[in-house]
Parts: sequence; C-alpha cells; structure tokens
Amino acid sequence: MLPRGRTRLAAVTVVAAVAGTPTAAADAATSTYTRCGAVPGTVFVEAARAGCAEVEIVATAVAAAPAADAAGVLSALGWSATRALPASGAAVGQYDLVAVRGTGALRIRRVGRAPSLDGWSAGRELVFARGTIVGGRPIPRDAAFCTSAFLVRLRGGAPGGLSAAHCAGLRSDGLVQRRNAALRRPPQPGIVLGRVLAILTRSAPLDALVLPVPRGAHRTAAPVVDRGISRPPWAVAGTAQLLAGRAVCFTGRTSGADQCGRLGGASARPLERVLDSEFHITVRCTTITARAGDSGGPVYTAPRADGTVRAIGIVTLVSGPSQLMCFTPVTPVLRDLGAALVATG
Repeated sequence: MLPRGRTRLAAVTVVAAVAGTPTAAADAATSTYTRCGAVPGTVFVEAARAGCAEVEIVATAVAAAPAADAAGVLSALGWSATRALPASGAAVGQYDLVAVRGTGALRIRRVGRAPSLDGWSAGRELVFARGTIVGGRPIPRDAAFCTSAFLVRLRGGAPGGLSAAHCAGLRSDGLVQRRNAALRRPPQPGIVLGRVLAILTRSAPLDALVLPVPRGAHRTAAPVVDRGISRPPWAVAGTAQLLAGRAVCFTGRTSGADQCGRLGGASARPLERVLDSEFHITVRCTTITARAGDSGGPVYTAPRADGTVRAIGIVTLVSGPSQLMCFTPVTPVLRDLGAALVATG
C-alpha cells in the first residue's frame, strides 16, 4: 500500500505547473520536412532524413491505391504509417499521411477524407477513465488527460506503451480509480486501448504504468516521439545515462513537443532525496517547466543531427517556485517490468 502523500504529490503538483519554453535542439534540416517534386494524385510530398527520389516512388504507389489501402502499400515498401489527419488551415477536403522508416519520415497530402489510420507513439494525448470508454461517445466526466511515453516489448513479446501511474489515479488502498484508457487524436475520434496492464507504484517507487497498444492493419505502433502532423517525428534509438547537466527535452499533450532544458545537477539532489525519503518516489529533476496534462510524456536526450533521440524518463511532477519538471527514470522501469525498449532498427 502506498503512502497517501505520494499519489497526491504527483497529481496535485502537476496541475500547478506553468508553461515551458520550446528550445531548438537539432539541425533545422533534420527537424523539418523538405518539399519534394510533384507526384500525380497528391497535393504535395515531403521528406525528412530520407531522399526525395525514394519518397516520391513511395508516394506514387500510395497515390495509385485507395486511401483505405495506404497502410498496406506503405508496409510493403518498408514504411510504417503513423498518422492520417485532416489537413489544417485553408486546405479543406484534404488530409495528411505520415509514415516512418528507420530515422526517415515522409508526409503526403492528398485530396479526400482522411482514412482511419493511427497508432501508438510517444507524445500523444491519452484519456484515462473509471468507466469503460466507448469509441464515438463523449469522454467520461471523471476522465484525466495525460501523455503517452515510449513503446516497450513486455515479457512474452507483447508490445506495451508507457505513461505515468498517477494518471490512473492509484488510491492509497491500492485500487485504481481510472483503469480504462484511450488514445486521442483530435479532430478525429480516439482509439480505445482498454484496461491498464500494470502499475509499478504497487511494487516499486516508480511512477509508471503500462497500457496495451493498438493492433491491426490500420493500428500501428512505432518507436518515435510524435511532434504533430507538420513536423517529422524523432526516432527513439535506445536509452541514455542520466548525466548531470545533460541537455534533455520532453513532449507533452499540453506544452507541446520539444520542451528543452538540462538535467539538474548538485542543486537538484536535495529535492530528489526528499522525494525519495519522504514520499518513496524515485525521480530526477530538470530545468524545464511543464503543465497539467504533460504527465506521462516522454523525456529524452536532445535530438541529434540524424533525427534520433534516446529515452531517459517519464514526466512525473513539477516542484518548487519555478515549477521545474521531474521525471521517473526509464531504465529502472524497464528493469522492474522485465521489458525492453523498442528502438529504431
């Protein structure tokens, strides 16, 4: 049974957070898309960390197939579709399709209605609720909004998705208040994920839980950090050590992508020790601020020039007058679960 203050600390402190400040963390050539040549059947085609010649061939194959078959066409060519959403702005009646392969990403805009194509990636909006979540119906009033973290492979080989345990509202008596979850994708309906698979705070001082991930031809799961539809995702290449002063970033459903700063050094140790000794929670603190709803989001190293990042944690809470973000390290989470981080191949 957990101390009552521990759950309250995570839930209440996050609500008090203030907005963070985005920081450019990678070369512009790898953090944005490049417009490629015209491809019949598309509005435009863009590539990131991939050659336009290859991407144009892929886009030609996608454009020749019905929208509902896009995921299968991409998969046959070695790409994994991650999202399809109506195009924003003045492009009424158009949609964007994003896919990844290794560190590369592509974005295709077409005329028509966006197909139902989506899946798990880090940095997406999650909904947790006490009652069963039904697709197409209003979100339950008791719901909590959080953020998805990294993709893992559990014992036995099943995939799972990480987030923060306090998002599920674990009570002091060990019961879960919000056991059911869904992955949101505004403006389209969400994807019902089902019941929480595991909550680590029941057995370890780790604010982490595991959710099932979507499956099926149109429900992919990719080891990437989502940055919205207009910016290419970061590829998760593995884990990294928690070195004092290291440049780190996080993505949250409220604050947005690439909220960056540094890992706290000696000045953060007293706070981290207090949280460990008094509230039995293991965290590392940063110089970054966060906001309500960012809980559970991925914390990662500053993006490299090749578009890769390394996983280091899960957003847990904020603390102090400056509302600095603290996170649960991902390495002990993986160890406690007996799981492996899914990384870019």
